[in-house]
Amino acid sequence: MALKAGTFSPPRFYDFAPDAVAAVRLRHVQVDTEALATAVVGLVKAGGQSLADLAASLSTDVASRAAGGDLGWWDPHRGEPADPAAPWTGGDMPTPPPAALLAAATRVRPNTLQVVDSPAGWHVFVVEDARHALRPTLTLPPRAPNAFRHKAAVKGGLRRSANLTRGAPPPSPPTPMSYHIITLGCAMNEADSERMAAELERVGYSPVEDAQTAAVVVWNTCSIRDHAEQKVYSALGRHAARKWAAMGDVTLVVAGCVAQQEGAALLRRVPEVDLVLGPQYANRLGELLDDVRTNGSQVVATEPMHVSEDLTKPRRGSSITAWVNVIYGCLERCTYCVVPNVRGLEQSRPISAIRAEIEALAAQGVVEIVLLGQNVDAYGRDLVPRTNLTALFEAIADVPGILRYRFTTSHPRYMTERLIRTVAALPTFANHIHLPFQSGDNTVLQRMSRGYTVERYERIVSTIREVMPDASVTADAIVAFPGETEAQFQNTLDLMSRLTLDTVNTAAYSPRPNTPAGAWEDQLPESVKEDRLARINRQVVSDALAASQRRIGTVSEVLVEGPNPQAPDTEVYGRNSQNRMVYFVGSAAEYVGRIVRVLITEATAFSLRGERVCDE
Repeated sequence: MALKAGTFSPPRFYDFAPDAVAAVRLRHVQVDTEALATAVVGLVKAGGQSLADLAASLSTDVASRAAGGDLGWWDPHRGEPADPAAPWTGGDMPTPPPAALLAAATRVRPNTLQVVDSPAGWHVFVVEDARHALRPTLTLPPRAPNAFRHKAAVKGGLRRSANLTRGAPPPSPPTPMSYHIITLGCAMNEADSERMAAELERVGYSPVEDAQTAAVVVWNTCSIRDHAEQKVYSALGRHAARKWAAMGDVTLVVAGCVAQQEGAALLRRVPEVDLVLGPQYANRLGELLDDVRTNGSQVVATEPMHVSEDLTKPRRGSSITAWVNVIYGCLERCTYCVVPNVRGLEQSRPISAIRAEIEALAAQGVVEIVLLGQNVDAYGRDLVPRTNLTALFEAIADVPGILRYRFTTSHPRYMTERLIRTVAALPTFANHIHLPFQSGDNTVLQRMSRGYTVERYERIVSTIREVMPDASVTADAIVAFPGETEAQFQNTLDLMSRLTLDTVNTAAYSPRPNTPAGAWEDQLPESVKEDRLARINRQVVSDALAASQRRIGTVSEVLVEGPNPQAPDTEVYGRNSQNRMVYFVGSAAEYVGRIVRVLITEATAFSLRGERVCDE
């Protein structure tokens, strides 16, 4: 079955109404003539000089010239200062930017070079960040004190899933102003959970280890497969009794991809839920929660919104490694994938903001950065002037204190030899590229709308191995895609045999809502899915073992992450540059956070063991 032309073509960008923009951060160069403004635009687009540099040397706005044209945060409708981190409380107000500039700022995409004229002159400007007004998709009125008990009585399925009986002891009262976040899914969700934790702590909440004692429980959810989605409903059922016993003291929040996918329907299915928010609202959780806790409302926030820079530093789950988002959303329309529907359109962060976050992390002692994007290779194509992942890597590679960078996830359609050579040339970048192939059959790839062929994928891997001989290549694969024949599945196994990749993450196809493939009639039975998944996993283990065994006798540079949980007093573990786990004898106090040279002496499919090399 082929897709009809135009069936699945999203817009490139959201078209927000001006009144949706509550605050903007502006940088500009003010000049006297349109010709000068045109010249400034040309210089910036050519890449020779930044807008800040030109503002410092050319701008006729004396007040902002010394700051490189930085005008700060403004409410574009009131013409008042609007720094979300330091709200204006009155008193002497600085001179606002011209009204024409503020009005134009509400009508353009952030981080795109723009020109507007005003009585003060011509302005070449960029909205460096924008903060949208919070306008929930749905706000329901406060519920009656006995609402949950009544609804629970008619929702027998939910009562059964919670394993409750009339004689069961009541749940323990929650710890006041406490929270617990349960994260399901990918690295993007891990990063979003860190941002939500920071938001909760900004407004006064403290973390607790036990979700059953938390006043606020957040599920950051994944919808990439049906199994992950069902886990959310099961977990919510187990917490329903806490709402029945302490309606005003316990707040249940569903965030992430299931929240974005289901929206208000989630409240109908699980009426105990208080707040539903999509991934784009992760760093606005504190504000949304305030409405819930203050007014007792149920709130759904799933409308598209510009993702502003974080007001507070994410609460990192590791002191060694940190996730850093470089691009949100995805414009790819793979026929099996729900991600574009739940993660929204592409929004790249500016290089300056990414570097600033990494510098702050390095100052805190973080030594490894994982750069994240649903399609990281698309970075920069929505910015004006356009940029790309290569330019980003070159701009951040020298941040003092950062020992290693990784990045994920790449797309074969956009992987270039230039990017591969850049990664090879930058000593702080790991010798590892994660490049999903999804299927080893061209017909299946075409039906998936992946935009490349098996032959192209093999050429990319060949280039990686030529330019980066010591690199590992890992991938993702889906088996039992609708209509996949046994011969087509065998083509996937054959591709893996030819390439012997270091690791392949596998999954049986799972139909997802609002995706083309989910509606196709040629779905394969579960028995076929289970059989093919078992067979490909045997191939994965075999290939991974062969890849690991190639490391025996070589020296790996291992970034030590902590003590070996199986031998915490005598051994440590970390990852080598190829992203393989390595164990060796050593002290966590001495080696954690350091890169240690280790001679590999033993190998299993997914880990290595070795001996520390004493450098003379």
